[in-house]
Amino acid sequence: MFRYLVLVCILVTSSLSLTFSYIGFVIGENYKKRSVNLKEFQKAILLMNNDVIYTNIPLMEALYDVSEKVSGELSQMFREIASTLEKGEANSVFDIFNNIYGKYENDLSFKKEDYSIVSDFFRTLGETGVFGQEKIFKLASEQVKLNYQEALKEAKVNIKMYRTLGVCAGALIVIFFI
Repeated sequence: MFRYLVLVCILVTSSLSLTFSYIGFVIGENYKKRSVNLKEFQKAILLMNNDVIYTNIPLMEALYDVSEKVSGELSQMFREIASTLEKGEANSVFDIFNNIYGKYENDLSFKKEDYSIVSDFFRTLGETGVFGQEKIFKLASEQVKLNYQEALKEAKVNIKMYRTLGVCAGALIVIFFI
């Protein structure tokens, strides 16, 4: 009987240890996801700049083109924005973005200041002439670049911390039961 109790305790502690380790890795990956998505958004801005400013592609087609060239949730979000714009279901690109962003908010892992940059970008997208758009693309790209560098620093520190914290918490539980 005692032997079975010890085996159950070992099973419980090892599963708790793995759970805490897993939680640490998941939290750490959230920080990494933010930097990856910011880099993809910066890529999307540059691609749209080339399409809209230099090749004079209409905004809807540029959004579809960008959705094919970026990856992850941003690709889906750009495709959905282009599709909604094509159907004419909203008054502006910003309205469409506001309606769609809620679906992707958790997956993108953007902070409040990242969202502010992205929403300002979509607010002004298609609202000015070619020269105005060029300035908007440049400004948004610079802002995203700064946030990306901050996200990389933050990710470097926090990924390591949360992974180590998760493993240590799991090890502490195992030691506690031994």
